[in-house]
Amino acid sequence: MEEHRARSVAELVRKACEIRDNWIEGPNYFDPWFRGQAKASWRLEPKIFRLDLLAVEDEIRSEFERRASQYSLEPVPKDDWGWLFLMQHYGAPTRLLDWTDSALVALFFALNSDELYPKDCEDAVVWMLDPWWLNKRVLGSDSILLKNFRGSHEYLASPYTNINDLRDTEIKRTLPVAIDPPFLARRLAVQRSHFTVFGSEGDALESLSKEDDARMVKIKLPKECLPQMRADLLTAGISDTTIYPDLHGLATELTRYHIGTWPPTPVEGC
Repeated sequence: MEEHRARSVAELVRKACEIRDNWIEGPNYFDPWFRGQAKASWRLEPKIFRLDLLAVEDEIRSEFERRASQYSLEPVPKDDWGWLFLMQHYGAPTRLLDWTDSALVALFFALNSDELYPKDCEDAVVWMLDPWWLNKRVLGSDSILLKNFRGSHEYLASPYTNINDLRDTEIKRTLPVAIDPPFLARRLAVQRSHFTVFGSEGDALESLSKEDDARMVKIKLPKECLPQMRADLLTAGISDTTIYPDLHGLATELTRYHIGTWPPTPVEGC
């Protein structure tokens, strides 16, 4: 697995552009995907695998569909993929992993966990992926999967339909692929969201990243540089209200400011 380090916002963007240019094989420009994680030690694994809930995936989705209409502010989805994307958007355990085509959006997630007082006790990380390489490797086609593409149903686990249907839901695929969602919610649009949908194996993406020709890179962010990178990212116009353009984002941004999270203490060498 190829690894890099970035000690500043500018260095991260520069490295991302260099890697992108190295991946381009023809005249057509393409956007790689990025994923930020607050701890470099965290695995690239969807929530449903982290919580060991794959066996009850169909039950969770059935219950979510049954109750969602009374809570959702967005239109109710009309198909199984729509429900899966909506569940992921609101934090339910799914086989989806979030990505974005913006390096700065990914950096925001790497630098800002749910904690108002980041502890910065470990390096953060921004992952970089060529989604066309991934789908070529897994599906034999270098196009991004859409929900209506032939074969996309093989990544869906159908909810059970009666109380006696207690069989395990079979997922026909094992390896993950890149898929583009419809923007069912505003957050998906402003975060420039994309997903990888996993099959039956939670560690499959990291396994693929270790192949010799893998187009997947890990860019570590040293923990001592994270405070300065937060300040610089804010100057670049990326904040809670940018990522979450709603009252929740506004409340979080105001809280961070007034409890003294900003500005950070500069660190020499970062």
